Amino acid sequence: MTSPLLHEIFQPRVLLVIGTHWTVAISLVFVNKQLVSAQQGGPDLTVFIAWSQCLFSILAIVIAASVKWCLSPKTTWLNISLATFFQSDVMAMTFTFIAVIVMNNLLLKHIGVAFYQVARSSTLIFTVVFSRFFLGVRVTLPVMASCFLIMLGFVISVDQEMVISSLSLKSISYGVLASMSAALGGIFTKRAVKFVQGNTVGVTLTNNANAVLFLLPLLLSTGQLRMSVSSDFLDTRTCLKLCATGVLSLLTGWASIKVISLTSPLTLHMSINAKSLLQTLIAVMMEGEPKTVTWWIGNCLVILGIMNYGLSKDPVSDSQHSKVIYISSDNMASKREVNTKDNDLLTA
Repeated sequence: MTSPLLHEIFQPRVLLVIGTHWTVAISLVFVNKQLVSAQQGGPDLTVFIAWSQCLFSILAIVIAASVKWCLSPKTTWLNISLATFFQSDVMAMTFTFIAVIVMNNLLLKHIGVAFYQVARSSTLIFTVVFSRFFLGVRVTLPVMASCFLIMLGFVISVDQEMVISSLSLKSISYGVLASMSAALGGIFTKRAVKFVQGNTVGVTLTNNANAVLFLLPLLLSTGQLRMSVSSDFLDTRTCLKLCATGVLSLLTGWASIKVISLTSPLTLHMSINAKSLLQTLIAVMMEGEPKTVTWWIGNCLVILGIMNYGLSKDPVSDSQHSKVIYISSDNMASKREVNTKDNDLLTA
């Protein structure tokens, strides 16, 4: 299995797409970190940041769809019915999506990027648990072993991070809640994609539009909209960063789809793990904070567990029947199924 996988990866076109995926995904995490860290000592604007990112994502989708329609007028321009926005699975997907992006921003505000991989690693464990109880998916011994490795690595890394830095229980809870929401979101997204007949662009647009609408009451009740306008936070540079995160998020999804279309879901899974390791190394060098050997062992156990989970799946059946697309920027184990015949804006 290793030889065909390496043969798949070491092709110029595949390497270019994987490199693009790594670049935009890593950039997204670091730009997000800069945004949420910009208010250290000032008002908490994490909800406003999440709301703005959804708004810029919508604009990016509309612009991309308009450009495609101008180049090829015969294509349909974002044909989405109003009923789609209020369908129960779509609504459930949106609420879990809101929980993910808000908790993710709060998590990044209180931890370093070097610890981000571990802080979000419980996504896979929650995915396995929810898939068992909600979808009746059988849990195999290799999957259980993967979960054990991730849990062990998580506990070791958290213990070491508390010694090295000022990691708090509140920070850990943000990561766990974001991971749990991402796992639930994977289940609801799978149902929502089926409802819109595999139209992933429609789901993405609907998801972000609903999030903009549903975040408004929270934005107003917390006073974050007023504070963002009255404070020095919302300058030109910040607006550009907010716009960049919306575009980078969509590019990450596009690159994920392209990797799968050129190779297989297993290749994407392995690529995401290698990218996460590179992201951790870059963050450690940028933060200039020395890490203990035990800290690295914990991180390696998490990556090993996630890698073992990917290898324990059947890549042939996955690639024949569906594309497995990882939700959000880096929710490693949360995934949705998309019909391979999907005539999609992002895959065009």
